[in-house]
Amino acid sequence: MIREAWEEAYPEAVVFINPSYETALIGCTEDGRAVYDFDKMVAELMAQDGIDETSAIEFIEYNTIRALGYVEEPPIIIDIFDEVL
Repeated sequence: MIREAWEEAYPEAVVFINPSYETALIGCTEDGRAVYDFDKMVAELMAQDGIDETSAIEFIEYNTIRALGYVEEPPIIIDIFDEVL
């Protein structure tokens, strides 16, 4: 539902499809690029696939983040700091 509304509002934006990380979609840039929260992506994979946190992180790093370099105007994934450095 969120993704469909997003695609209607930003038809040119690249969004993740499989997995969709729909619950991790948190916003957009001024130019319409989708913005995802890394921690929410991990939580969604854990809930949907029943995998542990380490496996979810490895999946995202290997299968999602590595693929971003092959996409024109890819989505942005942010990792919010728990503490100020």
